[in-house]
Amino acid sequence: MDARVEDTKDYFSNLMTAEELQQLMPLGRDNAFEVVKLDHLETVACLPGKTGANIVRVRRRPSALVHDSHYVFKGMPLAAYLKEPKDFKEHYETTLIHEIITLCDMVPHPNIMPPPRMLVVFTLDGKNKICGFLQPAMKNDSVDAQVIRANKKQKRLSLSLKAKWCYQMALAIRHTHRVAKTYHMDFKPGNMLVDDNENIRLIDWEQSGVSMFTHAPEVVKDQSAKESNTFKNGKRRIIYTPNQQGPRKDLKWGFPDWNVYPDWKTACPRAAELSEVFSLGRTMWMLLEQVAQNANQTEWTPASGDIPSEWKDMVMSCQKRDPNERPELDEVVKFWEEAWEMAKAEEIKAKAMATVKKTKDSKEINVTGDADGSKVA
Repeated sequence: MDARVEDTKDYFSNLMTAEELQQLMPLGRDNAFEVVKLDHLETVACLPGKTGANIVRVRRRPSALVHDSHYVFKGMPLAAYLKEPKDFKEHYETTLIHEIITLCDMVPHPNIMPPPRMLVVFTLDGKNKICGFLQPAMKNDSVDAQVIRANKKQKRLSLSLKAKWCYQMALAIRHTHRVAKTYHMDFKPGNMLVDDNENIRLIDWEQSGVSMFTHAPEVVKDQSAKESNTFKNGKRRIIYTPNQQGPRKDLKWGFPDWNVYPDWKTACPRAAELSEVFSLGRTMWMLLEQVAQNANQTEWTPASGDIPSEWKDMVMSCQKRDPNERPELDEVVKFWEEAWEMAKAEEIKAKAMATVKKTKDSKEINVTGDADGSKVA
């Protein structure tokens, strides 16, 4: 048999049918999907990042797809299998399928990307199996892209917009932990898309590794967490105990080797929350300082002179090395809600003053004459 044909059959055997996916879906959720064939997609652009996602156009579409609209295709096509055939099925199920199920199981939130409704299928011998999914493409790209674009124009994003995004980031993470009862673990500027109304949508729910740019120091160690009977500032202190049973590995395709989040979410939810408060702080610094996502040490430069000192204090507080010294999610949400309201009020006031000044200048010109000094008749 031709090697290519054999590879294709092996690849197909590792994929899951839509019916098999439905068996794994949470009960009581709207899990209706439409399907789009992979060979009906036309790649428009490749997106950065390790997921290999692309912007695509659908040439033949079911009724729900809008003509000429662009979508993000996230999947594991044949090329991914040929590149890394070893443990492909496990990789496929623990990342791609896991992300679909996680999103479908989540209570909706305006700052979290909703679950996909379009599954992309690979067809062989008249049978279809899932190789990815489609999500709407955001023409405003990500928060990271917004920062890069503004810097190229030598422009500072407005304080009200930055405060709004910080507030929405905190809301999304609080919803993730308190309502959805899960975690994100890869929170960073590139994983927050900006919609047409300049609201953010948190994406990338594979839960297969932490961000190298924003992860908290405690999550890269294999250790348990529990709340003690010792209180400080009205809160129980969290104690971390390193694993003594030897090295463990459950993250084959990400960093670090061991994922502490599942255990922490059960035994000590606050430990999981406070680790993502650190990631919030790192992400907020990149936005406020206005730098592309990076692993550099958090430092404020003269470029951030327009950022209020109390905003910087909150960001640095979120990044305390000791998780017990970080603010709780509720505190972070409340701070940025108030900061956004104040920034909006200041922006409205500044615009009103500019309008008054413009009107006043216009009246003075009408009274004294044109710019060349001639009198107005």
